[in-house]
Amino acid sequence: MDYNKHYLYVEGANRFMNTRDLEYYVQIVKQKNFTKVAKFFEVSQPTITYAIQRLEKELGATLITRDRSHHELIITPAGKQLMIHAQSVLQEITLAKAEIAQLQKKKLRFGMPPIIGNEYFPKLSSYFIKYQLMAQIDIVDGGSRDLYGMIHQGRIDIAILGSTQPIVDHKLEVERLLDKCFMIVVSPSHPLAERTSVSFKELADEQFVLLNEHYVHPAAFTKLSKQTHIEPKIVYQSNDLNILKSMVRENIGIGFLTEIAIHPEDNLVAIPLADTDQPRFLISLATRAQQLPTVLHENVIEVIHEFMQTQK
Repeated sequence: MDYNKHYLYVEGANRFMNTRDLEYYVQIVKQKNFTKVAKFFEVSQPTITYAIQRLEKELGATLITRDRSHHELIITPAGKQLMIHAQSVLQEITLAKAEIAQLQKKKLRFGMPPIIGNEYFPKLSSYFIKYQLMAQIDIVDGGSRDLYGMIHQGRIDIAILGSTQPIVDHKLEVERLLDKCFMIVVSPSHPLAERTSVSFKELADEQFVLLNEHYVHPAAFTKLSKQTHIEPKIVYQSNDLNILKSMVRENIGIGFLTEIAIHPEDNLVAIPLADTDQPRFLISLATRAQQLPTVLHENVIEVIHEFMQTQK
């Protein structure tokens, strides 16, 4: 195996640490079995053993001990501490590789959740076309929670995210763009359809159909449930917004959606919540803090800012 590709200089130690050894070590901690880790990397078992020995020599500490009576590997306190840093180092290396590879492609991967995308992207795309940027943008679809993970992993470069709280993350640069309401959504034939507003506590006996955990809606719904000390019945959850809207129209349950998810052609009634303390649907722009901004990156953000000024 060519180890020349896998060395990380350790500041203050005046030597290089083999990052492949760190990869082996992380798997040993996870699987606690040398044979399984050797098979995982398709190397010999002594290769894994020597890697752990090198790390222990470099760090001057025992990382793993054997409980021979139970045939188990025990991770020492020093080993647990290394695990924390090893995962962080390997994640940063993976992210660096992804970002450098992306620079060569001269494309920008733009994540946008379906609800936000359906509402804003058709209009935003006209701005991208106007400034001749559309051909350089790859749109990636996914729920806000999924896109949040993808931007951390370097799988996308920029994202517009929905959240119920301001996003505070030292690894991201986050700018709030818009602030929207959550609404109760019912069929036109539902008894609540004539209401101009409704308090969440009044809905204790209603059946709900909701978006699933890929979206931020369940967090807002849970917050309201706890505030009002009720446990509404959830009969169905899905990541398909159109299916949920159809179920609401059929009076199978009522919905809980951000205001931007409801349109006149849906033939549904959106009712504002009367609660004074209620979660908001925040729309934010997120990029990685350590990501080197390219001209394309800066141009896309500038166009997004220009477009969002027309939506406030």
